[in-house]
Amino acid sequence: MARACSKGCLWLGGWAALSLAAGCGGNEVEEQRAVTQKTTELATKSMLSQAERIKKAAEAAETKTDAKTEPTPEPKTEQKAEPKTEPKAEPKASQGAVGEPARPIDAKQLEDVVRGDVKGGESSQGPSAMNFLWAASRPELIKDEPLTLTPPRGLPPLTPKVVVPAANPLTKGKYELGRQLYFEPRVSLDGTVSFATCHNPSKGWTDGMPVSIGIAGQTGGRSAPSVLNTVYGKSMFWDGRAPSLEGQSQGPPQNPIEMGRQSYEQIVMRLRTIKGYTEQFQKVFGTDVTLDGMAKAIATFERAAALSGDSKYDKYTAGDNAALSESEKRGMVLFGLTQNNDDEYQTKVVRQKAKCTLCHVGFNFTDDQFHNLGVGYNPATGKFADLGRWAIDPIGAKNDAALGAFKTPTLRDIERTAPYMHDGSMGTLAEVMDHYDKGGTPNPALDEDMKKKLNLTAEEKADVIAFMKALTGQTRKLEDLLPTLPAGPDGKSPNPRNALTPPSKTVAPVVFHL
Repeated sequence: MARACSKGCLWLGGWAALSLAAGCGGNEVEEQRAVTQKTTELATKSMLSQAERIKKAAEAAETKTDAKTEPTPEPKTEQKAEPKTEPKAEPKASQGAVGEPARPIDAKQLEDVVRGDVKGGESSQGPSAMNFLWAASRPELIKDEPLTLTPPRGLPPLTPKVVVPAANPLTKGKYELGRQLYFEPRVSLDGTVSFATCHNPSKGWTDGMPVSIGIAGQTGGRSAPSVLNTVYGKSMFWDGRAPSLEGQSQGPPQNPIEMGRQSYEQIVMRLRTIKGYTEQFQKVFGTDVTLDGMAKAIATFERAAALSGDSKYDKYTAGDNAALSESEKRGMVLFGLTQNNDDEYQTKVVRQKAKCTLCHVGFNFTDDQFHNLGVGYNPATGKFADLGRWAIDPIGAKNDAALGAFKTPTLRDIERTAPYMHDGSMGTLAEVMDHYDKGGTPNPALDEDMKKKLNLTAEEKADVIAFMKALTGQTRKLEDLLPTLPAGPDGKSPNPRNALTPPSKTVAPVVFHL
């Protein structure tokens, strides 16, 4: 399924192209293109075979199923059986209601989900030639300089080779190029969708909807996670299938439901017709436009711009005891943290009663691990609407504990990133607290730390929510981030603001979005 070229680079088929062979020379392009075509075909067959095994495993988990007499439950039936854990029939206006109910993912459609992931635009329209993916740099063309910035209070420094990858150091020109590409609708097939469509800085770097909307109004099956503070993340997406921001940025552009069924070559060729981009790529990377450069530039922009810190909580931990209210301080202790020793107001509540710090730990309030909270599990059918991390773990690493498990999100700016959970099924923090308080939804893979009820009082829940809102920090404003995009061959520059409004919603097959 994989092959090393003469310089030791690992070539893998599939859409993500997370293992770009950066050391290969131009004289091996045609050979590697043929190899990539073959490995893509093999990877597709392998993934579809794995999908069939996953599908059978999901069916085996059904506890009361008679294949001859019991049809697949309709979404409405599932909502009646477990109203709090299935996507709501009508999203609240505060969630960014768009006129149609959020549709759950059916485990029996998982084969279609995997097929959609593997057979994206790069697989069906490509594979792209190597010179569109990567090119050797010409140092004499580079005219860029390092970018140094200080993160907001409460966040650690963006240390090179520790927080920022050695292969992608922060530079001023790269940041500016990434800013343009992040808001660039011409990356999409029809020029209507940009990365900011689903990750809008004015909406907490998400889109405020239960499930996200892509090209031609198609809907994905998951809520868009926030980009905030992902510079510190260990993996990307709800299921952690991308190892870095560079890897994450390569999925949406060729995803048929997000930016359209197109190959990387088609995207790069389109951008190479825009003089402003070809000039910037030469100055930043010493190359023509490539996928490698696109991924690095977009990741650089996200690392430097999508930061949240200097919240009321950060001010408190820095010594300002008046930064938090008494309710927020009670919530902080219930959450699992401690008060300042010199704080005159010392609460009497039980520390960590809400058990939040079992998962939401550290400066970014996440353990970057995967947990099953029972969200999306239907007790009436014994099925998971979405198998989560389990579907991503490779053969040899499968673990039933990963069934229905999703990554712990950061709680910074949590009040700005509703609706909550991977499926957007909870519109308020009060709903989230109620779910935790009852011990989640019982299922065979429920996280051990979820199995005991919290027995929080109404006041205690309100205090914890008050503390979580105190984690809202200082962030960059949309108006300060919107770029002027370079003119195309027609001499016109698109308005990046137009792509902030998702295309009209239409009925489409359910696939993994984020």
